[in-house]
Amino acid sequence: MGREAMPGSPLVMFDPEELTLAQCDGDACVVCHKRWPRPRVRVGRLPDGRVVLTCDDCAELLSPLPPRAPDGHETRTPPVRVPVP
Repeated sequence: MGREAMPGSPLVMFDPEELTLAQCDGDACVVCHKRWPRPRVRVGRLPDGRVVLTCDDCAELLSPLPPRAPDGHETRTPPVRVPVP
């Protein structure tokens, strides 16, 4: 099926009435509707037990925020993004 859920993130129950048929069937990302490449990351379930998937880009956006230090600063540095030529 898809890759396992992101570590540290609970699976969310999605309302199928708010999703397209392609999203409910796992053929489109539940966030951005992208169909290609096919979404692979499990982020939730529908009430009937089907798995809801997201693309790699949206999975990164949905990943849990890093814990904050007591002074309000992040405890880890954000990833460096390098443009692809």
